[in-house]
Amino acid sequence: MTPRRQWPALEACLGPPDLGRLLEVVEGPAGVAAFDGDGTLWDGDVGEELLARLADDQKLIPPAGAGSFAEYSSRFQLDPADAFAYAGRAMAGLREDFVTSEAERLFAERAGGGVFPPMRELVAELQRRSWSLYIVSASNRWSVAPAARLLGIDLDHVIALDVVVKDGRLSTEVLQPVPTLTGKPKLLRERAGRYADLAFGNSRLDLPLLESSRVPVAVGPSSRTTPLLDEAERRRWISLRTELA
Repeated sequence: MTPRRQWPALEACLGPPDLGRLLEVVEGPAGVAAFDGDGTLWDGDVGEELLARLADDQKLIPPAGAGSFAEYSSRFQLDPADAFAYAGRAMAGLREDFVTSEAERLFAERAGGGVFPPMRELVAELQRRSWSLYIVSASNRWSVAPAARLLGIDLDHVIALDVVVKDGRLSTEVLQPVPTLTGKPKLLRERAGRYADLAFGNSRLDLPLLESSRVPVAVGPSSRTTPLLDEAERRRWISLRTELA
């Protein structure tokens, strides 16, 4: 394979040694590749964006309300898993078809879905080589679904925050474990039957997913470092630095 011809976007954000290491894995036997979503496959946080939009538009049903996003942010500083679960419960009472349409509308407003070009390129190459691709995200599944469809990833391979739906409406019952930290590799193994051969993440919340994989890849911005990129350098993991143009 000639990287410049087939992976121009990836070549631009990977040094030759890391590009060669990644190519070697991708060109080897097809396996399971797991991607965090927010900040890894696409820019921003689709779950946070949906919660903020619903709160701002006063669509949330009491006791949730306009202050829900602030409450989520406060909880995130103390316990991310609790915050993600809270974000799911805050939508309780809303019809699932309404949440689906709002998530799709919000995603459509993002230029190109906000997907990083090198990640779109990589996903397409892995699919061409018959890899089994999974998205493992702490954002709610309604927010992640439009991105999965855009990338051609089966919705059965989307592992995201979820709640029990009763009579067409979201409930306060959050499915456990929340897909963050150790919940990510646990849920992936339950769904895929194995840990990832290749895993991508952009924050320390993805560390357990990366540590459980055969080949971990840390994703981050090209303009600055992050705690995960620093950790990746220390562990000699592959680092992929990219931003939207």
